Amino acid sequence: MNQYLVDIYKDVPETISDAIEMDDANVPILIYEGNFFLTHKEFQIEINGKIVYEWLPNAGVKFSGETKLDLPVLYSAFHSQDTFQLNFKNLNFTDCILSGFSSTNYNNSTELTGIISGPAIAGDKSISVSHIIFSIPNCRDFHGNDVKKTTTKALSSGKNRIVLENDVYKVTIDKCYGYKESQDSLDRKGGFIIQYVGELRKNKGNISFEESKDVLHCLDTFLSFLNGRQTSAHFCKGFFDKEVIWTDYTEHLVENYKWVISWPVRRSIEGIDDMWKIFSTIWKNEDGKNFLISAIQWYVQANSSSLSVEGLIIMAQTGLELIYNYLLIEKNKLLVGSDAETISAANKIRLLLSHLNLRTAVPKAFTHLKEISEIDAPEVFVQIRNAIVHSREKNRKKLLKVNIWAKSEALQLGIWYIELSLLKILEFNGRYYNRTIRDQYPSKCEQFVPWAKP
Repeated sequence: MNQYLVDIYKDVPETISDAIEMDDANVPILIYEGNFFLTHKEFQIEINGKIVYEWLPNAGVKFSGETKLDLPVLYSAFHSQDTFQLNFKNLNFTDCILSGFSSTNYNNSTELTGIISGPAIAGDKSISVSHIIFSIPNCRDFHGNDVKKTTTKALSSGKNRIVLENDVYKVTIDKCYGYKESQDSLDRKGGFIIQYVGELRKNKGNISFEESKDVLHCLDTFLSFLNGRQTSAHFCKGFFDKEVIWTDYTEHLVENYKWVISWPVRRSIEGIDDMWKIFSTIWKNEDGKNFLISAIQWYVQANSSSLSVEGLIIMAQTGLELIYNYLLIEKNKLLVGSDAETISAANKIRLLLSHLNLRTAVPKAFTHLKEISEIDAPEVFVQIRNAIVHSREKNRKKLLKVNIWAKSEALQLGIWYIELSLLKILEFNGRYYNRTIRDQYPSKCEQFVPWAKP
């Protein structure tokens, strides 16, 4: 290895190790291979095979292998109402279910398959740990801080690190080396691939399993807002010093890959750490937590392109209604009593836009929406939404006159309002990607949020 590079990069931190990574989309994660046991209160089955985490067609831990069973035991195993316990290498999974078998007369062997229907945690989760290592699939590209990867043969460096820290926890997230290849694999195959690895540490003391669940839920929700699609920490490993105490293979929410627009700019993570501080502070309050979960769920669903555009418009409107009530009525007390309820949907959006220092005009690039707009953007958005939801004959005829391009622009308008509203709540004052500009050069779509003073 070149000593000059070693000296130059001696102060650059090493990338996170010990996380589960993938070289190709949808490749199963091998958990164990060899002999293991399915234990029931009446019998035990020894199997030679594999325990894997599979992504497709349904994500989760599955097992398969050969065993030698007589027919009465096989019959009892498949018709038992109880779940099994799967034991391997002094570890176990509970809530195991047999899903299929294939038996022939040849050498009297039976091929068994099954799934883990509940939490799949290997090890002793009752032991608090010093830190947790995890993997993140299907997450967009971010240009972060410098980090290096050193092997016996090479030294590599990239702007791969994001650090999110508050007064209690520090989360470090590193982009996997070979990110471009992983993205190419996703583009070709779809599905799932690990693209980031992370580490969770507590500023003081150890972390319990139950405590980590809430912190990681908060992180998952935050990352999904950045990503524009649902993602989450997978394959969490609890370490005490260098020893793995437990590993959580339980399935967590992540969406099958599909490219979508999201608000972060391409070349900067400026302001994201400050947003995380605000986000995690709001999360401490139960009402705030419920708001963030619901609002970001509506956002990623409306942004997913997985349903008809009409259905996604309804989701966007629901998200805006939630934000209006939380931000303007509950937090800022802009209206009180019956006035808060009787105001029209379009006026609710207008009040929200006023709070965001955003004009109510239809964006210049939304030419199809401009053609049918009689007043302003909130009015035409609500008219389209009402024509979808209230399916009287008059509304159905009105909806038929709205072409698919105008509906698509209405959807993007609603998502844009949600993005800016959440960025305002999280006190973000930097640059974001404005999805309504639609320029062939992405850099021209990146601008400061409307309430910021550059």
